[in-house]
Amino acid sequence: MHINGGRMRALALGFVLVVFLVAAANCASTDLSDNPSLLVTTEWLAEHLNDENLVVLHAHWTNGSYKRGHIPGARFLWLTALAKDTPERSTELPSAQEAQAVLKDLGISDNSRVIVYFEGQNMTMATRMVLTLSYLGLGDRVSLLDGGFDAWKGEGRTVSKEIPKLKPGTFVPKLHPEVVTDTEWMQAHLADPNVTIIDARARRFFDGAAGTPPGHLPHAVSVPFSSVADSTNRMITPDSLRAVFEKAGVKPGSHLVTYCHVGQQATLVYLAARLIGYDVSVYDGSFQDWSDRELPVERLPEKK
Repeated sequence: MHINGGRMRALALGFVLVVFLVAAANCASTDLSDNPSLLVTTEWLAEHLNDENLVVLHAHWTNGSYKRGHIPGARFLWLTALAKDTPERSTELPSAQEAQAVLKDLGISDNSRVIVYFEGQNMTMATRMVLTLSYLGLGDRVSLLDGGFDAWKGEGRTVSKEIPKLKPGTFVPKLHPEVVTDTEWMQAHLADPNVTIIDARARRFFDGAAGTPPGHLPHAVSVPFSSVADSTNRMITPDSLRAVFEKAGVKPGSHLVTYCHVGQQATLVYLAARLIGYDVSVYDGSFQDWSDRELPVERLPEKK
């Protein structure tokens, strides 16, 4: 059968294109396997549970739930160890020295890939740990398990009571202060057109119907932490997240700063913003620090 030169060239180009697409797909798959995003699924975790450098953390205030059962190989992360309470403030970041001791005991090293998960309705506990570990220098090597332990159990996956024997870790924190902001920074940037301040508390606090004092930071917009996750404690889709931020009046291209009561709920909105590509930080002192200093707040006008 005779095939002319033009058709031969077309077939050759088509073959090259198919090879390229297959190679690209394989590369994409490899990249996904080697570099999970900020959010990983239960399926991903199940496939990678035996990876040599994987560290899975069961984050909670007490270890009772961990002892009753946890994801196989998971290590217990006591939240207070990395979210300190002091006489002045709640949920504070640890010092580098304090954090290094905690991470050493957890067996976290420079090559570790860390997955944090939560149980029940405690999603913001885990996102606070993602923020903290990012601040300590783990950056894109720390992820949240979407849906948490309840999703894992709900799919009938293996649960263990065995406490893993750990080799001390060698990770040395390298602080990233850009992950958080303080009150002085907030005061200086309240009216900055390149900054969008996001109140992550329940809407009634933003409106001024609750809270002491009632109201929100000047120029802030409202993105309640509950609006970025669904009823199963899974993050809503990226398109849905974009719609939530757009509806709230978040300025495209601006730097976002999230805050809440003490700096925990805000970390869920922080994670959501990172997932869709925003440059974002958390006001760590949040409304507690702002109100303690008796700085000005705004309230929505009462409806007549």
